[in-house]
Amino acid sequence: MTVRLWIALGSARYYLVPDSYQFTSGPYLLRSIVGQEQHAELKTLNDYEITEDQARRIAKDQLGDTLDELKHGIDEKLEDFRRQIDESNRTPITEDTTVTPNAAPALFDLLKKLPGVIGNSLSGEENRVDAAKAAMADLQRRLKDAGIDLDEHFTDFPDRLAGLRKDFGEQTAANKPTRNEEPSEKK
Repeated sequence: MTVRLWIALGSARYYLVPDSYQFTSGPYLLRSIVGQEQHAELKTLNDYEITEDQARRIAKDQLGDTLDELKHGIDEKLEDFRRQIDESNRTPITEDTTVTPNAAPALFDLLKKLPGVIGNSLSGEENRVDAAKAAMADLQRRLKDAGIDLDEHFTDFPDRLAGLRKDFGEQTAANKPTRNEEPSEKK
């Protein structure tokens, strides 16, 4: 059974009345803690009268319950908004493309991370090349989620750069004179 706290205005009397109760109309104005008003005859409510201390505790509990309900309602609404926004961000911009609104931030991240990927790939250090590969794999996933599907050449980019660095280093070493050789004369 659900009950509601009512306060008799002007007399500081408190009543805890079941929601199903049918008030007898009278000269006294009652107000619930949520602002509902009801005219009633107070002597018909004697069985429901409570003390001020009891009323304060009940008001505090009912306020807490009301706040919990409000919080739950707000959480549900926010979750619905998030779902709508996520759905909108996954929907292609036009019918003839797979590109979604998330493409712009994904491309911006690509441009932002590309210098670091290049630097790590050309470093010659395996752990930095691995970090570059991980960054490219993450970028590829984000781009794919945004409707931009790239092949393995995209994620192989750090390996190709590391290979170029290695080949260049080997060619430079092969062309370097040894200690016993004289540098070739320029003509």
